[in-house]
Amino acid sequence: MFTRYGSLDGLNWAQLGASQTVSMAQNVYVGLAVSNRTTSALATATFDSVSVSSAAAPAPVITAVSATTGSIGSQVVISGSGFGALQGGSAVLLNGAAVTINTWSGTSISITIPVGATSGPLLVSVAPSMNDSNAVRFTVTSQPLPVSWLDQDVGSVGVAGSANYANGTFTVAGAGQGTFFTASDGFHFVYQPLSGDGTMVARVVSLQGSSAAQAGIMIRETLDPGANHVFLFDYSSSSYLTERTATGASSTYQYLGSAALPYWIKLARSGNVFTLYGSLDGLNWAQLGASQTVSMAQNVYLGLAVSNRTTSALATATFDSVSVTMP
Repeated sequence: MFTRYGSLDGLNWAQLGASQTVSMAQNVYVGLAVSNRTTSALATATFDSVSVSSAAAPAPVITAVSATTGSIGSQVVISGSGFGALQGGSAVLLNGAAVTINTWSGTSISITIPVGATSGPLLVSVAPSMNDSNAVRFTVTSQPLPVSWLDQDVGSVGVAGSANYANGTFTVAGAGQGTFFTASDGFHFVYQPLSGDGTMVARVVSLQGSSAAQAGIMIRETLDPGANHVFLFDYSSSSYLTERTATGASSTYQYLGSAALPYWIKLARSGNVFTLYGSLDGLNWAQLGASQTVSMAQNVYLGLAVSNRTTSALATATFDSVSVTMP
């Protein structure tokens, strides 16, 4: 059985067509192939981020990074497996260029973002075959996110999103089809893990993009595009809710009332019960609609989500007064 996938960013993958059944022996060959479909001239192709993984020889895997944004000179810890006990000829590449290695082990690598580094995929390339790990997008910026906040695109977005932080304000740009009546979300997420109950507050200051853009607070079970979630957001000067109550099922939505920006929002989790609030001043809060029951695991993700509801352009939102509290 052979299954093919494609991706615009090396992070979010979609199956290409149906799986194919082709009879082959146990021992086969795998590699890169190029043809010009003529015998009179050559075609030339370039490939990077090449990895081969099998049960007998698994590829290196990045499972976590300490930051997804950073300035020149900042340190980042990469966690995972299959890196090799010693660095030797192995390397960490950011947008195709080697970064500075501080420490190296089979499961953890500490790096420094060097002068001249540019934003792009961050991956571990393990010698001697230079087998590459999965990629994590890293943004080199003079305005990195605060400690404990990470960001990434979730689902198919078309245009890579971004996030930065300065003077108490998060600026988040995201594309994708969003979360309305879909089984596969697409947006940019600035998030941190949450274990158990918690409450997040933010003021949505501005939102620029298409007339259908979304910006707000989300709690979701995993970072997969089909994960269960509750999302309280601004949409066309109104407050809306989307939720998914079964993994991979289509999301549903509710209109919660008018809400001209700037507008404060709050999303609270107590077990599997989620309660939504709005406020004009951040002091006097009103519950928005009824509390929602969505089954999620103990450990979830919460944060700021932005989608332009199109895969061809970004929406940009600004948030301030962002806080996360846990009992």
